[in-house]
Amino acid sequence: MNKFILLFISILIFNICFAQGSISGKIIDSATAKPLSLATVTVFNAADTSLITYRLSNNNGDFKIPGLPINIENRVLISFSGYSVYRKEFLLTNDKPDLDLGTISLPTDAQSLDEVLVYAERPPVTVRRDTIEFNAAAFKTLPTALVEDLLKKLPGVQVDGDGNISVNGKRVNRIMVDGKEFFGNDPKMATRNLPANMIDKVQVTEDKDEKELNPDRPEGDIGQVINLKLKKGVKKGWFGKAYAGGGTDDLYEAGTILNLFKDTMQVSLIGFSNNLNRAGFGFNDIRSLGGFDRSGMNMIMMNSNGGVNVNGISFGGLGDGVNKSTGAGFNMNHVLKNNITLNSQYFYGNSRNDVEEINNQQQFLGDSILTTRFNRREVIKGNNHRVAFGLRGKIDSLSRFDFKPSFSFSDQLARGLKDIFTESNYDGLLNEGINRMDNQSEEMGYQHSLMYFKNFRKKGRTLNLSNSVDFKNNGNDQTNEVLNTFFDNGNSYTDITDQLRIQDQKNLTTNLNATYIDPLTKTLNLRLGYALNYFNNQYTIETYNKANGSEKYEIPNLSLTNDLGRISWRNTISGGLNLKIKELSITTMANFLKLDINNQFKTQGQQVEQNYTYLLPSLNVNYKSFNASYSVNVSPADIADIQPIPDNTNPLFIRYGNPDLEPSKSHSIHLNMFKNIVAKTLFFSVYLNGNIRENGITRNRVIRPDGVQESTPVNIDGQHSFYSNAHFNKQFKFKNNFQFSIGGGYNFNYDRNLLVVNSRESYVTTLGMGPSVNTGVNFNDKVEWNIRYNRNFNFSNYENDDFNDLEINTHYLNSDLVIRWPKNFVLETNLQYRYNDQVAPGIQPTVTLLNGGLTYLFLKDQKGQLKLSVHDLLNDNINVWRSTRENLITDRQLNNLQRYYLLTFTYNIRDFKAGKVGGTQRFFLF
Repeated sequence: MNKFILLFISILIFNICFAQGSISGKIIDSATAKPLSLATVTVFNAADTSLITYRLSNNNGDFKIPGLPINIENRVLISFSGYSVYRKEFLLTNDKPDLDLGTISLPTDAQSLDEVLVYAERPPVTVRRDTIEFNAAAFKTLPTALVEDLLKKLPGVQVDGDGNISVNGKRVNRIMVDGKEFFGNDPKMATRNLPANMIDKVQVTEDKDEKELNPDRPEGDIGQVINLKLKKGVKKGWFGKAYAGGGTDDLYEAGTILNLFKDTMQVSLIGFSNNLNRAGFGFNDIRSLGGFDRSGMNMIMMNSNGGVNVNGISFGGLGDGVNKSTGAGFNMNHVLKNNITLNSQYFYGNSRNDVEEINNQQQFLGDSILTTRFNRREVIKGNNHRVAFGLRGKIDSLSRFDFKPSFSFSDQLARGLKDIFTESNYDGLLNEGINRMDNQSEEMGYQHSLMYFKNFRKKGRTLNLSNSVDFKNNGNDQTNEVLNTFFDNGNSYTDITDQLRIQDQKNLTTNLNATYIDPLTKTLNLRLGYALNYFNNQYTIETYNKANGSEKYEIPNLSLTNDLGRISWRNTISGGLNLKIKELSITTMANFLKLDINNQFKTQGQQVEQNYTYLLPSLNVNYKSFNASYSVNVSPADIADIQPIPDNTNPLFIRYGNPDLEPSKSHSIHLNMFKNIVAKTLFFSVYLNGNIRENGITRNRVIRPDGVQESTPVNIDGQHSFYSNAHFNKQFKFKNNFQFSIGGGYNFNYDRNLLVVNSRESYVTTLGMGPSVNTGVNFNDKVEWNIRYNRNFNFSNYENDDFNDLEINTHYLNSDLVIRWPKNFVLETNLQYRYNDQVAPGIQPTVTLLNGGLTYLFLKDQKGQLKLSVHDLLNDNINVWRSTRENLITDRQLNNLQRYYLLTFTYNIRDFKAGKVGGTQRFFLF
């Protein structure tokens, strides 16, 4: 009996505590009786206004909210932008757990919801036309949470492990703060630096800028923009990081990035110095923290060691040999009146490279093998300055502009010694020489880009005007002291070259482009365009020899002196149609090109006029995430290729120009498809690029009996090149925060070119194939392990039996392991393995690079990091490459830093918690 009483009491308590009810209804416009979809229905506890739950009405205006508490006074609040708010308090009981509110008519109201609702009653989600607005206070986070943690709690928002954001499956392009850019276009600048408790609202809307500037892009591929509205009184802050470290062999590193924002101004300060053969900061830090997202990036160079160059500014780790780099600069953004943004930037960079190179080149011609080998020792020092500005904004509601001018100055001094020899498998040693080089250069430049974009009142009608200017003045003084010895049947003779070669190049390029789009129907647009390109190139070479008994270069060598100029006008008129049906967009264009070139051989007193007309078609197709295009382009030869005097700075390899070169005509195709299936955590992409050239340029080489080689550019047909790659990555998520990923892909390269050596001709086909696989595991961010393997095959096949087929195989393995355990400790290891199965004698075939580090996190919120690292633990690091081209196999071996130990302290200058420590910074993620 007691058991039954106990069971009855338990059931009664369960029903009282856990019984649930529901409310339902239909929401309509009081004037039109039309249903209101996406109205927000929020249920609060009536006593303390704490949020219980919410729903959005469906397309018919219906809603139903289950799971509501019984025997507790609740309040339902129904809101929709532009309408009055509906409130009703209700009580659900065990007898009546379900409440039907019937049809609820909302009258229009000009007041905003913020004016009508008290703060505690604000709904979690509000839909305002094309904007979804989240009330940040309705989604609870920890006191130390960042914006990224808040976003992960919002319905429909996904944030992956690398901080990339999507909303309802569509990517987020950028994040604004109070309607303004926050340190550029990288969303992670805000999500991983701002605390969640600063945020009042999160607003999501379509990226209208991307839609306007890319009218061919399908609707489903247009990204989104998140605007973070800060709470009142939060208008300033600062964050960044600083580090310093020292190691064995006098190695060191130091750097800081500091970002400050206040009201409408954002300032970034950056400085670094190291002699570790790497960039002072990773690319992501340079792009976002360093401010280059705001000033723009026109050119990016990166290497496998992490070296970075942005807009001609070296941040370290680039170039041959061992690099030392120092740099400093600032970037400032200021929002002026009428939301016009002014950006200014200055950066100074200094670098030094100490180079030791072994280069072995083998040429195959029938059963003859010609081997050229040189050892190079060189020191290269450089300085560069860059000043840039930017001004962009909206002139009115329909038009905008963007103006970016920049000035640059650089100088470089390179001094080196190269000893070289050439031998034949039949005739033995043909020549040997020593070349002492001294090269001093300076370059001054000015560039700007100007864009004006206008929407008209008629939907779809747009006008886009752009102008760019690029001027460079480059001066180069190079001295060569060369002693060459030639051997012939036991006899030998010497040849001495001692000269100063002064080169002065002034290059001016300016472009003016106009594009007009006018909709003819809902699906068909007319496109008209005009492009004017003006080129003015001046290339002067003066060569001087020493007088007998003098150390000065004062005797002109007229045979190696020339003044060459080129002026080119390129006018293109284009017209076409664009058809857009749902997710499909097809654009076809016809381009009439008139190309006028005036080559001025001033020293010879000659002018050569070249006038051409072309009709060039183009086609572009977009369907969802698939893009295909075909175009034809015409390119004149580079001015250096038409220079009539030889370049003899290496007397054993002399380069000639060809004033009779014709412009090259290239037929290009591009195919690209990518898909990111968020729900299945699957990403894949496929890319194909191809070029078929008429009047392409190759080099006619002559190998003299003494081993001296001469090279002259010539026009040819039948020159083809194709490149393709594909990548996929699939992630599996299990319980206990365990993740497993697997991926793979390939790189494929096809090249067909005409080889001309000693009047023997052969088309050579070069194939390069590189399959790759990768996998990784992640257990609760405590243990991360990633491994990648590449196998590269290269084949060169010749149609003429005078040339031997060539083959190269290489292997690459990369493995990263990160262990974040025990608490406050991070252990990292990186293994890189490279193997070439065929190398020349004296070239190291295998390189195994093992790096490791142990980091201790301390201070409040883990702001401090102390890291002990070891580079090249096996003391085996060296740069080795093998490559093929034409009938050549080239092996290169360069010096590099080998084993060293380093202790570095890093301090995160911010009042927010530190991000995840450990692992490599990835720029390209497949």
